Amino acid sequence: MLRRPLSLRTSLFLALALVVVLTTGLAGGYQYVHLRQVLSRADDARLQARATLLLNRTEIGNGRPVVPLPDQLDERILVCYVAPGYPPLEIFRSAGWPGTTAPGWRRVRVQRTVILRPDDHLELWLAHPDTALRTELAQVRQGLLLTALGSLLLAVVLALGLGKVALRPLRRMAQAAREVATARDAAPLPVPTTHDEMQELAETLNAMLRRLSEGAQLQDNFLAAAAHELRTPLATLHTGLAVTLLDPALPATNQQQLSGQLEEIRRLSRLVDDFLLVSRLGAEALPLHLLPVPLDELVLASTDRLLPRFRAAGRPLELLFDEQVASYQILADADKLTTVLLNLLENALRHARRGRPCRSLWARSMLPGLCLPPSATPCFIPWAT
Repeated sequence: MLRRPLSLRTSLFLALALVVVLTTGLAGGYQYVHLRQVLSRADDARLQARATLLLNRTEIGNGRPVVPLPDQLDERILVCYVAPGYPPLEIFRSAGWPGTTAPGWRRVRVQRTVILRPDDHLELWLAHPDTALRTELAQVRQGLLLTALGSLLLAVVLALGLGKVALRPLRRMAQAAREVATARDAAPLPVPTTHDEMQELAETLNAMLRRLSEGAQLQDNFLAAAAHELRTPLATLHTGLAVTLLDPALPATNQQQLSGQLEEIRRLSRLVDDFLLVSRLGAEALPLHLLPVPLDELVLASTDRLLPRFRAAGRPLELLFDEQVASYQILADADKLTTVLLNLLENALRHARRGRPCRSLWARSMLPGLCLPPSATPCFIPWAT
């Protein structure tokens, strides 16, 4: 399944949003890790200071140690006497001491030597729950998350605004391009002075429009020159055939053939006049002279003109007409329609398979008793009503 390509505005929005998300995520992650280390060290430093104070107040004398209790309800202590070569001797343990590996607690250890025995020392462990630290870290995460969401919202607003501003010259060029109907009336597109790809695109499109306009002008000039060059020989042929037809000694068969050629020259002369008119007025299409035209007669006349060529090629030309059509009178341009019919017949003569008859489906039976054999190969269906 083909996916619809993203628009330029959507691509700009996604790119800016991705940059903001990655930047905010990396910066927020780094800040969180750094703040967690700072808060953890600060908490350990406070706990270390309190443990040192408690250890300094601990005394061992006359076999009766004096251990001060912590003044914080959530703190627990453990005091041990450590002598080289002997296991540590536990002197005091607070109720609910979490141990040295229990999760959810933060603990520090401090020690000092005993004056009477320098190789021995007192060891004090102080622990308290890490609830306060977790609360502070949760507040930091919440602040960073709100900052990331705010940055993403700002990125959305900036992407929409920047996309609208950045694509404004492109929309102007698109609107101007839509207003260009033909190459003859192509007005230059607005060129933004941004000195970037947008300006380069506008200049490239204007160069293309200039080439199209020049091509259309060359085409008009060619039509005008060709029309002027063709009018003189066509007029000469028309005069020669008209004079020849006035000869009373001309055989009837030749007279019929020359009459068809004279009519064809007249039609070509009118087409040349149309070409000249198009080149002068810059029209988008040839002008149509709509008049009532007997379509059946026009078809038969066009077929008669090319029938000798079909016979010379040894290819039968068959017509099929519908008997149930009352009239073939239509409103059309007889010259243009004749050109279309002759082109269709010439295509059938040129591209039909050899040895097979060419078939033309028509809408009225003008040739009684004519039918299509099963072996007929349809080459074109030019007429149907």
